[in-house]
Amino acid sequence: MNSSYGNDPVIRRRRGAPTVLLHPDDAAAGGFSEGDTVVLSNDTGRLQLTVAISETAQPGVGIVYKGRWPSASASHANVNVLVAGRKSDLAESTTVHSTVVQLERA
Repeated sequence: MNSSYGNDPVIRRRRGAPTVLLHPDDAAAGGFSEGDTVVLSNDTGRLQLTVAISETAQPGVGIVYKGRWPSASASHANVNVLVAGRKSDLAESTTVHSTVVQLERA
């Protein structure tokens, strides 16, 4: 069901803006505040998101939840735009959980 209702206007409104969840220490070190607009980028793509701050995120790790439809986003992209199409070195699995990005102000 990850994105089955991602196009529903009521659900989209309840979810709010797409976010990257940062640990408070990382946000402070980068000079980011709750609600700031940032861009995550790497060799694969770019994605504009809003900063949310929580200790749910481990230091050094940003969390971007999946399930948003690209067509429902102002940038016409979701987190998948940052994921390379390569396989991992362990059982040729996906690399989605080890995507390295740069974080900068929009």
